[in-house]
Amino acid sequence: MFEAASILLNLHLSPAYNINSSQLEKLPPPVRIAHEVKTSQGVGGTIHIEPNDRPVVGKKSRIWIALTRRGGELIPYSKCNCRLEVRSLTDRNIRFTVANPLSIIERYLGLPSMEVIFPQVGRYELQLSGSPREGADFSPFELTFTTNVGR
Repeated sequence: MFEAASILLNLHLSPAYNINSSQLEKLPPPVRIAHEVKTSQGVGGTIHIEPNDRPVVGKKSRIWIALTRRGGELIPYSKCNCRLEVRSLTDRNIRFTVANPLSIIERYLGLPSMEVIFPQVGRYELQLSGSPREGADFSPFELTFTTNVGR
């Protein structure tokens, strides 16, 4: 069963990793973005799409999906056989799997990201399916998110 919720995250989009209190005062205010959360089989996924959770047709969009197990412990993508499938809900002929889903962008919390170019304006479904690699301890899952792509 899938559950949907919305959470509000404060992100300091800065390459700084070790920040003391005097440096914190010099940072710009945090970016506040609402993110969608889905769960399946005890695995949760929080999605963010650049730019600003509003992908633009024909341009590169970067997608992050942070995986956690019940209780909040991160599931590293190195422990997951993950696959992202993109399907248009407005044109059933558009369906593709994203290649190279493990592009690491350290600047953004070290989370793996996927680059997608949406070919048409419309509503899309993003389905991340995963199963544990050897030694990992979580159940196979499918997380389905939707997004609107505009001009």
